[in-house]
Amino acid sequence: MNFAYDAQQLGQFDIAALKSAVAALGDDAWNADGSRQKAFNAHASTQTIKLIADSDFRHTDPTHHAAFAVFQPMLEPVMAHIRQFYLQTLRQRRVAEQHGPGYFIRAILTRLPAGAEIKPHIDEGESLKRCHRIHLPVISNPYSLFCVGQLRFHMPEGQLWEINNRRTHSVRNDGTEGRVHLILDYVQPGETVFDLDGPITA
Repeated sequence: MNFAYDAQQLGQFDIAALKSAVAALGDDAWNADGSRQKAFNAHASTQTIKLIADSDFRHTDPTHHAAFAVFQPMLEPVMAHIRQFYLQTLRQRRVAEQHGPGYFIRAILTRLPAGAEIKPHIDEGESLKRCHRIHLPVISNPYSLFCVGQLRFHMPEGQLWEINNRRTHSVRNDGTEGRVHLILDYVQPGETVFDLDGPITA
């Protein structure tokens, strides 16, 4: 979603349990589904575990995969925080009252191996334009750098960030271990988005 900044921090979490669970995942889990890497050249070097996701990138009625149930108890505090974050203003609350509560249309774990990169790109597609794209670093290192717009920075483990996915963004992991982020796409129906292509409704 396009907004006024390159990125904004939404909060900070104790992710010890989540990090431990993710660190225990074997290569079979990470290699089971390569569809995202095949569909998007920018993500060719990554590995993904789908929690909530659909290959058609639909904007409603998301599919919850078996892995979501495994991680759900650890994710619920983060998801609850996100829901409340986008209900802080009177305008946001009025939109939710009129159009219904927000929902998570996608949630994935994505791993970027040491020495690999996510090439510069802008997220396209009707759903990606209309959702808040939120990152939670689960396993990271100081040499993993995120670039979005004019901002170049390291996202520490446990910090929650929304990125402006309608600005050019990229990642490089120059550390010695794989970097894992939880990516959540959150939709508030009825929200007005001032996209690069003109105003649209979430």
